[in-house]
Parts: sequence; structure tokens; C-alpha cells
Amino acid sequence: MNQGSTGKGPSVAELQKMVREKRQVEMILLTGQKIRGALKWFDEQAYCIVLDDGESITLLRSAIIGYRLVPGTAAGAPRPAAQAAPPPPQE
Repeated sequence: MNQGSTGKGPSVAELQKMVREKRQVEMILLTGQKIRGALKWFDEQAYCIVLDDGESITLLRSAIIGYRLVPGTAAGAPRPAAQAAPPPPQE
């Protein structure tokens, strides 16, 4: 996995920071598919990503060709509220 052109994956310290801060990350798989969510845990073999709908998925490191941090996002961060509906007409 790499974020730049260094060919290196994130360091353990970077991964720990992503978990701690619940940063949104986008993983690019060998198939070209992109998985986006917050890093929940990691080990030498896999990453666990919590998707936006709350489901989690475990990805083998060998299936990932790259990653990127999603700027300005963190899991659980306040999202813009939906616009409130206008009040019902008064009689």
C-alpha cells in the first residue's frame, strides 16, 4: 500500500493514528474497487474498515494496492445536517 510514489505502506505509527483519530481512508484493491471507511484495527495480514453504514469489512493486505486519506473527514465527525422541512401551515 502506498499513498505517494515511495512504494512503502503506512508506518505502524501512521496506522495507529488513523485508528485513534477514526480517519476516513480509501483503500484501492487489486480489482480496482475502492473501499472507503474508518480504519478500526490492523495487523500484519489485514485491515478492518468500518463503512459509512456501520458495517465492517476485513481486507487482506495482499489485496490492496494503494490507499489515500480522505481529507477533512473522520468517522463520527459531525456531518452537515439535512435541511429541516418547513413547518406545517398554521390554521
